[in-house]
Amino acid sequence: MTHAWGRFTVCGGDQVEAKIAEIVTNVGDVVREVAPPEKLCALILLGGYGRGEGGVVVVDGQERPHNNLDFLLITRHVPARERGQWKERIDAAIEPLIERYGIGLETGVVPAEGLRRYPCLVMWYDMRFGHKTIVGDATFVPGLTRYRVERILPSDAAWLLINRGSHLPIADRLIARGPLSMDEREFIVRLMMKTIIGYGDAALFFHGDYHWSYQEKGRRMQRRLELPESFRKLYEEAISFRFRPCYEAYIQRDLPVWVEEIRALLAPVHLECEYRRLGESGWAWADYPARAFRHALFENAFSPRETAKKIRNVLRGRWYPGTAPWSFKLGYAVAGPRGALPVCFPAVAYKLEDAGLRALAQAALDARSTETDELGRAFLWHWWHHVDQNFASVARRWELRLEPEEARP
Repeated sequence: MTHAWGRFTVCGGDQVEAKIAEIVTNVGDVVREVAPPEKLCALILLGGYGRGEGGVVVVDGQERPHNNLDFLLITRHVPARERGQWKERIDAAIEPLIERYGIGLETGVVPAEGLRRYPCLVMWYDMRFGHKTIVGDATFVPGLTRYRVERILPSDAAWLLINRGSHLPIADRLIARGPLSMDEREFIVRLMMKTIIGYGDAALFFHGDYHWSYQEKGRRMQRRLELPESFRKLYEEAISFRFRPCYEAYIQRDLPVWVEEIRALLAPVHLECEYRRLGESGWAWADYPARAFRHALFENAFSPRETAKKIRNVLRGRWYPGTAPWSFKLGYAVAGPRGALPVCFPAVAYKLEDAGLRALAQAALDARSTETDELGRAFLWHWWHHVDQNFASVARRWELRLEPEEARP
């Protein structure tokens, strides 16, 4: 069944398509009640369902949406504080819908004025080409011509990989606790599938072949013969899982072994992406921090906003405490706590044994030691506080103890 908005899923039947259309209609009605027409530019549906490539899972013989539905409200001339108030009201109003349909509904609010000047990030490019306008001006988002694939910032594509790669230390902490419950096993499978897709997306970008559509990315990946066949196959499996998840094929595996196999395939893909981003190749992970921090000094140099951020980080005076060249120390200060996370990431995610990498991670993450478990804990704690505040809900849901022991009650 095709609705006015087109399909929401790749392989869902009429019933689940109609159910998603019903949910989307109800969310649109809520927004109309909250946002005055003259200040509402558009409400759009993002993510897989906005692309028409959402996932469908079968529960008790019935197809259901597998993922959250992600909405973005675009406003006209609304102050930031008022936008926050709108979001609170919308979130409160859709809570009954979440309970009724048993599906997550995520909302965001962004000014139209900002979208006309924001730098080209992966998420904005994906939004422009992979969305559905639910309420308001259907021409606004397609008209944001600044968001083109060739203008995506390489630094943002690299962050996409780190964002998904942060799932590796999460899985490690769950596995380290002992026998996994069925919910934990399914959660780890979901995390790994998202991680594989994130790495594949980054690889496509750095090979000049990124696209907003998952179906098209799947086709392009199979043509990237310079990438390992084992990784291309893994990416294909993850894309298929995204469209129609089948947990039974994975949850009975030896998940700790499976995660290690995935980790071994991801590390060289990440390294190749960094070769291309930094403009030089042939070095090993032990050489990465010096090159990455030197690159940080000049990355996005023509962005006033990024330059101001770098100056602010230097003035805060967080300098590398160890012995290192001046470019390393200055790059470390310029990057700040948030910017140091990607440089620490390989030692954490791939459990690298290099003493220098572990010492850097310990210093940057304020970790108590260089032990793998401690570095993973500290990385996720910093991820929560410097990158993704919403990660707090994940940590609570899965009882991930991330604060230092001396701070625990």
